[in-house]
Amino acid sequence: MKKIASLLSMIVLVVSGYGQSSVLWEVNGNGLTTTSYLFGNLKFIGEKEFHIPKEVAERLKTCKLFALEDQVNHHAQHELNVALHFPKGQSLATVLSVEEYKKVTDFFAKEFGMNKQSFESKYAKIKPLALSIMMTRLSLGEKLKFYDLELLGFAKKNKLTAYSLESIDREAQAINSYPIYNQVKALLHSIDNFETQKAEFKKMMASYPQGSLEEIFEFTLHPVENNPIFVEEFYYKRNKEWLPKLEKMMKENSSFISVGVSHFEGSQGLLELLKSKGYTLTPVPVTK
Repeated sequence: MKKIASLLSMIVLVVSGYGQSSVLWEVNGNGLTTTSYLFGNLKFIGEKEFHIPKEVAERLKTCKLFALEDQVNHHAQHELNVALHFPKGQSLATVLSVEEYKKVTDFFAKEFGMNKQSFESKYAKIKPLALSIMMTRLSLGEKLKFYDLELLGFAKKNKLTAYSLESIDREAQAINSYPIYNQVKALLHSIDNFETQKAEFKKMMASYPQGSLEEIFEFTLHPVENNPIFVEEFYYKRNKEWLPKLEKMMKENSSFISVGVSHFEGSQGLLELLKSKGYTLTPVPVTK
């Protein structure tokens, strides 16, 4: 289930050219009595490339509260897994044309050595957007690390109280608001541009967390092609829902909030939303 749950986290987008770039931000002002932090993660990364920057670890230890986007437990991951699969009676074969379906199965045979029967038993029930992102993961050929799980474990070890900003049902609702027609376009686009997608993801892993945020966003624009419906439903609406929760946490105690880096950017990203409420945000440089 971790494979499915982490897919969405890779869909980070919206290039807005925010003045100073960092994956870690210090939050002060607007009546806060303690400093809090926002950390933008990739959610998953190759095991060889994974590490928690010392600047992140040091600041997390100074906080009392820790927050993730949603729950990290077996029930929550099961619910997300269900949301990313077609309902009974539907599959990729029912939403793709015969030619498109053959293109997908031929691609999996060529790229991953997977015959049609194996593909249909493992992947044919997964919705197109999720499958388009899973393809990059499958291409890595190495074990993965999940930032949410690792940071949650680190937070608990340091006796922080952990919270989630929403239920898994809310994320599932956001996913399902993206029309299947657009998801099919995302899947076919990923297949047509897969060599470039693989190369850019490997470059992104190698440079994170110091690499340009704009390069990260440009890479992750590939599957959804900056579709405004997806941006609004999956990012902007959820950012606005999280904002009062973040404010409450930060006013109560020093907080470390870890979300997908996608939620930072744009005019309705968390950075701009917090600034508009009068908070002072300062980028914290991080090292490899």
